[in-house]
Amino acid sequence: MSDSLIQRLEQARGHGPGALAQACAALLAEVRGVDQSAASRAVSQDQELAGLIAQAAPAERLAARLSELARAARCIGCATCCRTSSPTLYAEDLSRLKAAGLGWESLVTLRAGERAHSARLGGLQTLEQELIKLREQDGACAWLGEAGCGIYEHRPLQCRWLECWSGRHAGQLEDRPRLDREELLAGDPTALALAREYDLKLPAAQEHQALAEAAQGKDQALALAMLELDHVLRGAISQRYGYSPQALRLILGRPAREVAANYGLELSLNGETLVLRSKS
Repeated sequence: MSDSLIQRLEQARGHGPGALAQACAALLAEVRGVDQSAASRAVSQDQELAGLIAQAAPAERLAARLSELARAARCIGCATCCRTSSPTLYAEDLSRLKAAGLGWESLVTLRAGERAHSARLGGLQTLEQELIKLREQDGACAWLGEAGCGIYEHRPLQCRWLECWSGRHAGQLEDRPRLDREELLAGDPTALALAREYDLKLPAAQEHQALAEAAQGKDQALALAMLELDHVLRGAISQRYGYSPQALRLILGRPAREVAANYGLELSLNGETLVLRSKS
């Protein structure tokens, strides 16, 4: 840490532990290259640094610990990866899911041909193959809590592989077989048959084309018909077979209305007529 950063810590010490913690987070964000929320989390997770802050330790000691954290060739608990996305699952993760007690309602299918957010590539990408992911909440992995990962001992391969400090990333796992619905649903012939039938009635590639054209201001009829069909199918399947809406996010994939949001579209009512509108 430079003398100027030490001076900033010294100034913050005079304003109490809260101000000092904020200053430490701001400095860690600058040096480690993470955002403020991630840095604040890392500061609070590090027991040694938290103790120094509570003691209002000399700025030099605080700076030394911050330097160690910033240079650490290990996870410092900032949870940037967890807050950006949930992990894509691989075939070897099946045993980990069972060990963690995670059932179908914990998972979601992103179908090949859909548009989805890519944390690694940035922005929205059209998927070339089906992905099974852990459920998300507000864009973050649903198992990220205040105390950290709720399934850390059984965390998936992608979580174990990623190393932001070394440049190791998910793209390097391309040769590993991914988990898919055929394997996950193999023990339930009804669910597997429903998944296959849904893909025939509402192909992801056709859905992609219809939504892309609607987003360009072209005819919305096909996109609206597909949204309605998706809604009807999910309701009928849930009522007849008893699968919950969350389980259907794995069996059938994400609801078409949710997929439409990735094309900048939202469903609204104009009088008694459903229309697709641009969210912008």
